[in-house]
Amino acid sequence: MKQLLRDLMVLTKFRINVVGVFTGYTAIAVYNSMHLDDPVPGWQTLLCMLALLLMGGAANTWNQIIEKERDGRMERTRNKRPLPSGRMSLRTAWILALVQLGGSIGIFAGVFQSPLAVGLTLFTVFYYTVLYTMVLKPRHYLNIVIGGVPGAMGPLLAWSAVADSIAWEPVALFAIIFLWTPPHFWALAIKLREDYKAAGIPMLPVVKGVDETTRQIFIYTVIMVIATLLMPVVLPVFIGSFIYIAAAAVFGAVFTWWAWRIWRERPILNTMPLFHFSILYIGLLFTGVICDALIGTSVPS
Repeated sequence: MKQLLRDLMVLTKFRINVVGVFTGYTAIAVYNSMHLDDPVPGWQTLLCMLALLLMGGAANTWNQIIEKERDGRMERTRNKRPLPSGRMSLRTAWILALVQLGGSIGIFAGVFQSPLAVGLTLFTVFYYTVLYTMVLKPRHYLNIVIGGVPGAMGPLLAWSAVADSIAWEPVALFAIIFLWTPPHFWALAIKLREDYKAAGIPMLPVVKGVDETTRQIFIYTVIMVIATLLMPVVLPVFIGSFIYIAAAAVFGAVFTWWAWRIWRERPILNTMPLFHFSILYIGLLFTGVICDALIGTSVPS
């Protein structure tokens, strides 16, 4: 049973999924701060988080179904993932994917009655499984840039579920995650470049080398940090968001310094500390947004 649970978590990429769920909750917290007279009930918030978890699980399951052969050629995945290791059949994985997608659509359609959320769910799953996994990832070294859309969809999906519309606030949260994804993932890709090379996947470090990858990490980090600091200027809802602004400034400075350091120290470098810090960074940044929303420092519109 323990191995089965572990395999299910790996198949659905549970830890990555949690990031999407958390960013989705952030959008609901901002929405509630702007609609103090009619906030989203707690039970609906929980169901929305469940729907996001199921949608991400479905997309990640199909991703591993498609990549079974490639995963079997990579040292880090051939034994860890249940499909290439043979611990789970493709038929079982297909059933799990369909059940998860059906559950997610059922919640968005039945509980929230939001055609927009249903449409965005289908778009996200299609983008990740077809456009990214089947088209972009095996063909182009900028796959993670163009393919970063699905991983950033949490705020848009959550907002569309509770409001059945899109606003600039979740778009801003989407943009932060979208800009964060390349430096976050490339830090890992540098360490795994030999694995990607063996599997025939043209990740940036494989095609352009470590020097160019570290340069791109630094460039994207600078753009991301500037974007986070501009949020209070662009969106009134972030004016007075003192916790968020402090988090964006302090942790953004650390992120920038670290990205600059690995670029300057190439090719003798260890990028994994930056990879781990990037996860902490996005968590702390969005926690700042949530705290400001909960204590009412954001200005309702």
